[in-house]
Amino acid sequence: MTKKKMGSLGRLSQFSGIKRQEEDPAVLQSAAVEPNVEEVPPVSPPKEKLATINTKITRAQQQWLTDTARTVRENNSDPVPPSERVFPQHLIGVAVELLQKAEVDWSQVRNVEELRNQLNL
Repeated sequence: MTKKKMGSLGRLSQFSGIKRQEEDPAVLQSAAVEPNVEEVPPVSPPKEKLATINTKITRAQQQWLTDTARTVRENNSDPVPPSERVFPQHLIGVAVELLQKAEVDWSQVRNVEELRNQLNL
């Protein structure tokens, strides 16, 4: 005589608290009243792939980036999703955008000092 492993307990799904659609009369009734409409999530623009760079900055600049990113994160009173938190790399990305939009005559820049002069730094 073979004995069932669970004995007379029945199926494991009975204990999960989740009812199958055909077993739940409320689901069956609402399905009959409402047409089957799929919700389409909003389309977000594709994100650009990130590239890693190896750069050297002064320790003071590194500390400033770290402190500033921390200050920005602490400005939020509510929790912020990880994908929206600010870190030093985000500040560097914004700095690159500022350089791209700056009114600099790049054909006249020969060194960092000339760039600083054109940016009035």
